[in-house]
Amino acid sequence: MPLTLLVPDLLAPADAPPPLRAARLPALEKALARANAARESLAGVSWLLARYGLPGSTPLANLTAAADGLPPGDWLRTDPVHQRIERDALVLHDPAVLALTREEADEALAALNGFFGNDGLAFVAPHPHRWYVRVPEGERPATVPFDEAVGGNPFGRLPSGGTRLRWRSMFSEAQMLLAGLPLNAAREKRGALPLNAVWFWGEGDAPMPPSAPFDRVLAGDPVARGLALAAGSHVDAPPAALADLPPAREIDTLVVLDALTPCLRRADPEGWIETARQLERGWFSGLLAAIPGFGRIRIVLPTERETRVFDLDGSARWRWFARARPLATHA
Repeated sequence: MPLTLLVPDLLAPADAPPPLRAARLPALEKALARANAARESLAGVSWLLARYGLPGSTPLANLTAAADGLPPGDWLRTDPVHQRIERDALVLHDPAVLALTREEADEALAALNGFFGNDGLAFVAPHPHRWYVRVPEGERPATVPFDEAVGGNPFGRLPSGGTRLRWRSMFSEAQMLLAGLPLNAAREKRGALPLNAVWFWGEGDAPMPPSAPFDRVLAGDPVARGLALAAGSHVDAPPAALADLPPAREIDTLVVLDALTPCLRRADPEGWIETARQLERGWFSGLLAAIPGFGRIRIVLPTERETRVFDLDGSARWRWFARARPLATHA
């Protein structure tokens, strides 16, 4: 497939706010109506891993660490999170709800390194919302993937294992350390949520994909970039619009458009709608006209439980009588 557009979180879940479910993107809806549609059972990142011949249980920390430019090592994702009591239970929330600044991330990491440095741990943050810790030899824990933990009670899902380090105690110690940082007092004054925990996850050796389904990958998403690097494919940032992507029939290209994900995870319907409209103007309005240049275009829309795949070929331009349906009905 010469051009594949992977757009996570465009198909809003059934319990999404009504404005998201009611959003209309006429150009995309027209393209979807003219496409050959299919359902695939894999959801989320599992769909992308499967393209590389890898299972959904593939360890991700070392893979994304390479994409983030970190040196080889035994890395563990240590993402900053917010947790609070909801309906008598503690609930873990995505880093997107924090909107941390670079300065806040640096302050928190300095505190973590100062406290845990004697244990041989080294924390780094190539992105304010994407943190890592280098794990000493023999101390790798068993963890629960972040996507399985977010939105639920962290207890019962805490890390375990190692020989010298007590990971469950470290989770609690990090909670107390972060909750007392000056940055949280400043955040409270401006009405922002506190940074009060980190989530350890993603342990395991970086995989070597047995296949390279794409010649080039244009993405900011670290999983997509890490897979492409491991497979030896060309990696770059995505252009601002479809018109900025030169047609290429002989090059299999993956473009990941993931700007909707943080909006959904921080419960920002207005931001989601505006971002969706930007994608409509920049990417979806020119889809049908771009088919001759690429030969074939695939639109991949993951949902909570499966992935919807829409293939556009030359015949799609002539399916004038295909009736467009509201975007939400494809979920």
